[in-house]
Amino acid sequence: MRTGIAASLVCLLALVVAGCGGGGGEEPGTRATSTAATGGGAENGKQIFIAQGCGGCHALSAAGTNGTTGPDLDEALKGKDAAFIRESIVDPDAQITEGFQPGLMPKDYGEKLSDQDLSDLVAFLLQSA
Repeated sequence: MRTGIAASLVCLLALVVAGCGGGGGEEPGTRATSTAATGGGAENGKQIFIAQGCGGCHALSAAGTNGTTGPDLDEALKGKDAAFIRESIVDPDAQITEGFQPGLMPKDYGEKLSDQDLSDLVAFLLQSA
């Protein structure tokens, strides 16, 4: 149970952080959305999102989740690129969304998830926004 809560908090902060800042200066419609561009498989990323309990804190229509503790990812991830999403997961305090405190999300997702799983999660979030 405690591990599930910790995983939810990790997902929360990563995705909370993903909801802040700019979109990387990209023009609309230029974000990579294919698995080839991100190096990950979105379908596996969806399973990782669910297994890590991210939906307990975040609403994301593509995952069928409606958590309210963290930002609504359908809105928060609009215009974000893969690099920003990845950084938000592995270095969640790099940028903090207004209204949230640093240190909320554990900083070990870069260690807990394999490189492929991380790429897959990023691909899923990128595709879902």
